[in-house]
Amino acid sequence: MNKSINLSRRRFFKKTGAGLLVGAGLPSWLQAMEGMSELPKRAPNKASPNFHPDVEIDLLTKPSTISILPGQPTQVLQYVAKLIKGPANTVTEIPGSYLGPILRFEKGQKIRINLRSELNEPTITHWHGLHVPALMDGHPLYAIDKGQVFVYEFEMLNRASMSIYHPHPHNMTASQVYHGLAGALLVTDPEEQRLGLPNGEYEIPLVIQDRRFDDNNQLVYASHMRDRMMGFYGDRILINGRPDFNLDVASRAYRFRILNGSTARIYKLAWDDNSPITVIGTDGGCWSLRFINLM
Repeated sequence: MNKSINLSRRRFFKKTGAGLLVGAGLPSWLQAMEGMSELPKRAPNKASPNFHPDVEIDLLTKPSTISILPGQPTQVLQYVAKLIKGPANTVTEIPGSYLGPILRFEKGQKIRINLRSELNEPTITHWHGLHVPALMDGHPLYAIDKGQVFVYEFEMLNRASMSIYHPHPHNMTASQVYHGLAGALLVTDPEEQRLGLPNGEYEIPLVIQDRRFDDNNQLVYASHMRDRMMGFYGDRILINGRPDFNLDVASRAYRFRILNGSTARIYKLAWDDNSPITVIGTDGGCWSLRFINLM
């Protein structure tokens, strides 16, 4: 697997010069999008006295530092979650990672999330893949400033699936995600539970990202306009926010929840001994029961 990544990196650097030449004459629509004016903002939503949640979470966005590479710590942005009400496994931290905690919900739960910002720029959180009302979807119109709170209230309507949550402020979404504001959101339902899939310590989320770092171990995002509009390759591969991720496993089946969190890179994953991998679902949820066979 490392061999294929290194080959990809060599091909990227070999072609970078040509790519920059092509990007020198950027189309006018890119320049127009780059100069879009700021959107108006609406007042943050408040908690409704008529909504009675099964699950309530305080979700904080804040600047932070974390040791990713040897040497100087890296400045990042982080989600921090505190469970106020609900099952104990609703919020699960990823040890040693700058990524947001894993949020676990069940279909049919009524959910309240109190988003508070400590960032020095506007932000709002979007539940990518969830079926929620427009007011609860994290539109840039509802971006909040430092010290403000936006309250989300919705019923979980999704079937079993893996989604993500991430910021969605106008003109700052990609930069905030790149610097750490992203997390996995797992939904379960009775249909999935009947499958008897590996869970607990045998259900492993794997977030794969490529990132650029400068000589001081700081993240480098979008060195020019084409990077911001089209995406770009990083020069280091991180798994769950770590460059040295490893996992001790037992001789049994595991369920891996895999998310490509890179800006442009596409991955082809495989075991180095060519062992088979059974794919049981996509970001839309588990496939039909008649197609899932783990034997």
